[in-house]
Amino acid sequence: MRKIAPLLIAAFCAILALIGLGWGFSEQQKVAAQAFQERKLAFAEAENERLRSVVAEQQKAREQSENLAQRAQIEKAVANIRQLNFSHPVTYDVVTRAGIQKILEQKLADQFSDDEIKNAGIGLVALGLLPRDYPLKQKYIELLGEQIAAFYDQHQHKLFMFADASLASAQNRIILAHELTHALQDQHFGLLKMPLEIKNNDDRAFAASALIEGDATLVMSQYMLQNISLSGLRDNLGAAVTQNMKQLQDAPRYLREMLVFPYLRGQEFCATIFARDGWEALDAVYKNPPSSTSQILHPEKFLAETHEESVAIDFGDTSVNGEKPLADNVLGEMGTRILLSQTIDAKGAELIAANWCGDRYLVFNNGNALIWKSHWSDADAAQKFRGALMAAMQARFKNETQPFFEATILPDPNEVVFISAAADKWANALRQKFAR
Repeated sequence: MRKIAPLLIAAFCAILALIGLGWGFSEQQKVAAQAFQERKLAFAEAENERLRSVVAEQQKAREQSENLAQRAQIEKAVANIRQLNFSHPVTYDVVTRAGIQKILEQKLADQFSDDEIKNAGIGLVALGLLPRDYPLKQKYIELLGEQIAAFYDQHQHKLFMFADASLASAQNRIILAHELTHALQDQHFGLLKMPLEIKNNDDRAFAASALIEGDATLVMSQYMLQNISLSGLRDNLGAAVTQNMKQLQDAPRYLREMLVFPYLRGQEFCATIFARDGWEALDAVYKNPPSSTSQILHPEKFLAETHEESVAIDFGDTSVNGEKPLADNVLGEMGTRILLSQTIDAKGAELIAANWCGDRYLVFNNGNALIWKSHWSDADAAQKFRGALMAAMQARFKNETQPFFEATILPDPNEVVFISAAADKWANALRQKFAR
């Protein structure tokens, strides 16, 4: 028994060892199986990601191919509508939605210095068209960035669209038709020749813009009627008027109305020209473009044989109290209408402003001194404007400290001079120099 016991013990130990090995082997199998499953899952996920990337690239290539085909169709349609051929291929570029503000900032900086923008804002504040300390540059960029969907840059001669703007969307096709019209205008008439960036006559710049945008809007409207179904037209018009409106709704009235003026009033002006003798008549307008918003609002003035031009106000030397004016500009009929409509009904403001024949304003003393001279169709129109202007300024200054403001009729009964100043020194100097 003593010899057998060690053998039994050894056998028992061997069995235990085998059992232990079995348990260990089983655990290793589990670990290996789990690792294998994890590798399979990782491989599957990597393969899925690769396949998604391949599908995305194929989708992108398909969309790009479809966009190119759509683009060619829209170019052809726009050329047929406008009856002008593209003299060379349009250069396209893309912009991200995140980068649009930077591009707009650069475009604005290329045209106007910060001081020029600041002083333009000071002038509009002095007239009562913007609130004091209004950040004009920032708000203007925000407004444009909100409204823009594509744009043609006449400086680079490029048409920019958002990278994610698919032409499968009817709305994007409509927008492209509008911007392609600008490319045609640039190739045939030279947009850089137009007075869009004139710095001392906003009225003339808005008139030029109204011709350009009105022409493009007229083409866009015809493109919509020819290429978009009634249901699609309704849906896209609904989208156009409901999206991206927050900044526009919150903007001061002057900015809000002048932003849409070139499109709405410009289209009406261009439609009037087109109705006379088709696109050739509109082509001819680029040789002698409208010079005032008055001509845009009243096409008959532009169409008159002698072109009813506005009266140029000659101030001579514009220095006062040793200062040059911070702002020297023309408000125009449309700007005057907006100013008056802030305190009287829109129709009354329109009727009074319709007799506008010219104006010019100068602003000094950090915006605290203003001289604004305007010319009217007759003495009665001048008196009506003077009364409406004084009522507007009395309403404006009822809660502000403004020691002096007056509107007087000059020896010429058709002219009105308005002076506003926060100090007698400036009021007297402006009156002596400009109101005699």
